[in-house]
Amino acid sequence: MIKKLKYKLIGLFSLIFIILFVGGTGYYFAGKNSEPEYLSKVDKILFDKKNKSPKYIITLPDKMSVNTAAQQDNAETAEAPITPQANDLKSKIARYTAEVMGNIPHISKLNDAEGLSPLPVVEAEEEYEQNINGYILPKIADNGRKPWIEFAQERHPLQPNFYRISILLKGLGVNKIQTEQILTKLPREVSLSFSPYGEDNKRLIGMARNLGHETYADLLLSPKDFLESDNGPLALSITESHEKNIENTYKSIANAMPTGGIVINEGITSSEVELGLKDIMEKVGAMGLLIIDATESSDVEKIKTQGIARRKADIVITDYTPKALQKAFKEAESIARKQGSVLIVSDVKMSVIKAIDDWAKTFSPQLTYQEMKEQNIETIARPYALVPISAMVVE
Repeated sequence: MIKKLKYKLIGLFSLIFIILFVGGTGYYFAGKNSEPEYLSKVDKILFDKKNKSPKYIITLPDKMSVNTAAQQDNAETAEAPITPQANDLKSKIARYTAEVMGNIPHISKLNDAEGLSPLPVVEAEEEYEQNINGYILPKIADNGRKPWIEFAQERHPLQPNFYRISILLKGLGVNKIQTEQILTKLPREVSLSFSPYGEDNKRLIGMARNLGHETYADLLLSPKDFLESDNGPLALSITESHEKNIENTYKSIANAMPTGGIVINEGITSSEVELGLKDIMEKVGAMGLLIIDATESSDVEKIKTQGIARRKADIVITDYTPKALQKAFKEAESIARKQGSVLIVSDVKMSVIKAIDDWAKTFSPQLTYQEMKEQNIETIARPYALVPISAMVVE
């Protein structure tokens, strides 16, 4: 009786073991089959960590050492005969690579601009300075002269039948090296606006003004997708107090250098914040500064102010592909012919700088009637002229 019971227990334990073994084996292989085919070791690591980014990723060579792999590659290269077809393919690849690299816009490929010369006012002057809450800001001089006019480029009359084109690049100063290079490559008529996050704006603004560029300050707003992105602590925020937004405006302007005005960047400009923006615009206008509306909507344009110099951008470039830039320039020429002038605003992008340089070179030179007569020129092919922003504004 005891022996029978013993055999039954052994059989029962054996059955349980078999069931557990089979079940475990099936679960293991089922899990393996459910894994994807990894394209790289990084994908495998991310899968193992349930898609959590690993702190470090070290990729090691597979199956052979680096030296062994290099030796094998060298051996294969040495053994493989060099055919005319292979040489031709290598030549085509080399030409294609050179062509691609040659088409990549780079500042170093541009020639230095001609005729660069200092503005009438390069450094800060006490008669145009005031201290507000510890910030050195522009002000209207006691004799009524306004900074946006006095800090501007001297005006030169255009020849008859020429249309004015003004270009402003914003966001300068964040990349110091790039900014330094840009200043010498662009015509002095191109106006520049500096980001409040530039760490060396005082020196860069001085350099820009020494080369003849008018200088302005970016005023950042809360981004329209503020739940997903952020324009930083110096942007006007819909969640901050009005006093804080005024302080951020002062910080954006206070470069201890001549600043002709502010450039209102794209962002939230709806009626909920219109009252605060109106007050800020009036405070900026009271300093004798120019306000440039670089937004695509008409919200800022609808804010009514008295006695303030203002100008809205006709074209705000947001697509920096060559095809889009050519389309924008063609539109600019059309607007200039209809209304006599056009203002284009863009972030500082290398593709834009290269396109501006190429475009400006197509403009006809401004010749007097006598010069045209002497050179036997009857018509002006492309009667466009670059001018600074100050030449586009009538207060």
